[in-house]
Amino acid sequence: MISLTEARRMIAANITARAGIRVSLPEADGRVLAEEVTADGFYPAGDRSQMDGYAVRGDAEPGIFRVAGEVPAGEVPVHPVQPGEAYRIFTGALLPPGGGRVVMQEDARREGDTVILEKFGPSLFVRKKGSEATPGTVLLPAGTLIGAVETAILAQVGAVRPLVIPLPTVHHIATGAELVDASENPGPGHIRDTNSPLLRSLFAGLGVTAFSTRRVPDDPGLLTAAADSPADLLVLSGGASAGDYDFSTTVLRRLGYTVHFDRVNIRPGKPLTFATRGAQAAFVIPGNPVSHFVCFQTAVRLAVELAAGRPQSWPALWLDLHGGEILSADPRETWWPARAAITGGRLTVTPKRWSSSGNSFSLAGTNALVLVNPESPAGGRALTLLLSSPAN
Repeated sequence: MISLTEARRMIAANITARAGIRVSLPEADGRVLAEEVTADGFYPAGDRSQMDGYAVRGDAEPGIFRVAGEVPAGEVPVHPVQPGEAYRIFTGALLPPGGGRVVMQEDARREGDTVILEKFGPSLFVRKKGSEATPGTVLLPAGTLIGAVETAILAQVGAVRPLVIPLPTVHHIATGAELVDASENPGPGHIRDTNSPLLRSLFAGLGVTAFSTRRVPDDPGLLTAAADSPADLLVLSGGASAGDYDFSTTVLRRLGYTVHFDRVNIRPGKPLTFATRGAQAAFVIPGNPVSHFVCFQTAVRLAVELAAGRPQSWPALWLDLHGGEILSADPRETWWPARAAITGGRLTVTPKRWSSSGNSFSLAGTNALVLVNPESPAGGRALTLLLSSPAN
């Protein structure tokens, strides 16, 4: 068996980002830029007022000024400011030609067609042309993860069809003749399929919506036909152990996949398998739902990040234990389901009650995994992998 660290290294060595595609701006959210985005002009395009107030010449001194006009935002002024003149101006409006400073309205006293500007502040209150960016300025380098702020920047420069790295397509197969759909009433010897909706939701949490799934009995011929998919990522649920009905790894080899590892020294999820066929990748995950959850968070998530060009995330930190289940060490590296929360102004973690990797009920509320192994320090702290934002 190999360690989880070595398994993650092998995954990283065998998955690369896809070629970029152009998508609409709403579709780009959560994707990674495949090219740099530069300014398409001067920003701002001209000298603009930072305040509501009065625009005067740059060499003006405090005094009484004739109000020569008004400049609202969106208007292009054409008349230059003459000595002794002031223009009423509003935030974001272009300064009239010759305007060099803005006196904010709090420092102005309007009297009919004149305005008394008794003092000038230390600032010009002018956003100078090109002070934020000039043509060709790199605003977002390639490799940038697009979020709300980046989407706004793309919109500002008119990059409404950005080149992004696509998210992988996923094909999932739940193996086992005992499985029935969650909508069905299982008969004797049958159980409802929980891994399919679990994985669909976990992948959706990473933005992956191109997800197909099907159930296949433990038949090598049927499984081979179902697994020969063009999807970027193939995930087989079950059939990972060495039993008489465990065919998943054999099927991958039959389909031309190179198996990089088929055992990892973790608990739960020991029979985790990773394979590749050209640019395609495949995982076999042992059938129990807790194993699915842990293997996804520690290995499959990494594959999605690599395929999508995202930074590798591993938000592990030491947290104080806050009650919960007594953690029992195992010779294998154990990733124990837990719940991280902000307690009394501190981030703490509470291990869940977990005795069987087949008990999906034990995962309720899980947003973290706590590392337990023979080298784990005794006491009230544990290395914790955060999976989502901690609860309050």
